Amino acid sequence: MRIERCDKEEVFEYVDLQKNDVILYLGGRIDDDNLYPPKYRKYLKAKIKRLKPTKIICHNHWYAKKYYEKGILTKNTKIDMAFVCYHYVAHGRIQGINPTDYNDHRTSMKILIDKNPNIVYAMYISEGYKPATVDVKNDWFREDYDLNNVKYFSFGREYSLSDFDDGGWHTPPPAAAAAINLGLTPLKRRLLGYEPRRRNASDGFGMLTNLMEAGFKNINILGFSAFGSDEDMSYHTEFGPENPRFAGRKYFDLGTSEDQSAEADILEYLVQTKKIKNVEDYDKFISCLKDEEDNHVKY
Repeated sequence: MRIERCDKEEVFEYVDLQKNDVILYLGGRIDDDNLYPPKYRKYLKAKIKRLKPTKIICHNHWYAKKYYEKGILTKNTKIDMAFVCYHYVAHGRIQGINPTDYNDHRTSMKILIDKNPNIVYAMYISEGYKPATVDVKNDWFREDYDLNNVKYFSFGREYSLSDFDDGGWHTPPPAAAAAINLGLTPLKRRLLGYEPRRRNASDGFGMLTNLMEAGFKNINILGFSAFGSDEDMSYHTEFGPENPRFAGRKYFDLGTSEDQSAEADILEYLVQTKKIKNVEDYDKFISCLKDEEDNHVKY
């Protein structure tokens, strides 16, 4: 079946996203098992219950599988929309830390449909050639799934840090910079230190900014690296040998056209300035992680 490209705003309208919806947007940080110890998962599950989101979006069905497996989402929770790169769906592969975690991705797509027969699969192309139509196979989905719920759109990944500067870290004239910088927080100093060039967004970050630009007022993120680029990396998992391009590297050191450090600092700034809300809590995460380590030592 051929699917015609539409505007992303049409996708948001189709899934009935309202400006004041309590949106929970689940990202790809869940790919790293080390960052979600058992006690922290229970904490996040409880926070989602209190949040009572009216719409849940997940950045692809691969990661959705992990949110269910780890119990962060209850088995009865329905995901309203999954953003997913069209090429990843068509070719059945993803650049994960351990790609074997996602071998059954067609099954994962169907499981999400079992949980919500009306889930919208919003497939996108964010770089390179963006055709007017794409081909979608019926056997990717459950037999009774309505393929009208598959949408295809495109967006551009390029951004500049100045796109997010509302005056909070405006660069002062050079003569005054040294004196003024003395009063800046470490986060604002880091933001000022980035080169003023265009960058490619990771797809999850790119779609988050699209949701913000569309005017949604209550976006709550989970599964995004929004604790800043100075986060302790010793807890992060290295990419496995199945992906030679990234083997032995950690998230902030992947060396792609994306800038994970800049994104982490921008996200932290957006949370601090209340543009978005982060369901996760770094102090709680570290506390749960240390409890887990103590238990391993004890037993």
